[in-house]
Amino acid sequence: MSTEQKIILLDIHPEAKAVLFALLQENNQLRAELEEQKDRLVNTREAMQVMGCAHAKFWKLNKLEGFPKPVQFGKSNYYRINELIAFRTRHQQKINN
Repeated sequence: MSTEQKIILLDIHPEAKAVLFALLQENNQLRAELEEQKDRLVNTREAMQVMGCAHAKFWKLNKLEGFPKPVQFGKSNYYRINELIAFRTRHQQKINN
């Protein structure tokens, strides 16, 4: 049963259902935008923000096995955001275990 069908079956006020449908639509839109962002390239400064670290720590992480390889355009490095997030998750799990 889809989420829309579940909302329709709820025994609540029609205005509450309208709010739930609006939230569902917003949620679906945000998921679609997030999916589009997965392959986006970010520069080094943005990559440091994704990793949650400063310049020195970023370059230490950069030397670790499995760190995403940059895509170079001229003298600038860019990183795939989905690869950074995957590395960050693996690295955090490794530290926590």
